[in-house]
Amino acid sequence: MKIEVHWLIDGIMSVEAETAEQAEKLVAEQLTQLVKKTPELKDKFGANAIQGQALNKSESAADA
Repeated sequence: MKIEVHWLIDGIMSVEAETAEQAEKLVAEQLTQLVKKTPELKDKFGANAIQGQALNKSESAADA
């Protein structure tokens, strides 16, 4: 029997950037390159989306 499993990878990455938009773009570019270099993420694990959002400093895990 085949059973589908919905999975997520969650993390927070710190980058040097002038704006939240620039930070999001930098991380998206790096993650996109990782996915391209690792076809198994799509072929075996079915990865089909990358999503991220810049956090305000007060919301980041570094302040917790």
